[in-house]
Amino acid sequence: MTTRSVVSRIVEVVINEVWSGAMERIRQELKPERVQEWLAAHPGWSLDPTGTVLNSIRTFPSATAAAHFMTFVSGLASSSELPAMLKLIGSSVHISLYSPQEEQGPGPLTENVLTLAHHVG
Repeated sequence: MTTRSVVSRIVEVVINEVWSGAMERIRQELKPERVQEWLAAHPGWSLDPTGTVLNSIRTFPSATAAAHFMTFVSGLASSSELPAMLKLIGSSVHISLYSPQEEQGPGPLTENVLTLAHHVG
């Protein structure tokens, strides 16, 4: 009998820094119809049950390629002054994009979040 060990690698990166000058343009909440229209045009994305977080999973040929993509997405989020949660699980990147957090959790979705998700692909 041969035994094989399985190694699971999970890396999580959270980008949650927003500059004060960007707060006003980030807080303009979208109407639900606009979000549904955007989701229909971007089938790789889904909305979480709260309606405040966009989620996507991208799978790559290797964990190294996935890690490079994760670096790209974290740079986009940072330059957009928006938070993002990125999890690297094997060769897949789990992406969650949302507006800056308020007291009760993520803020409402905004056009800036949709634009960032569009750039991520």
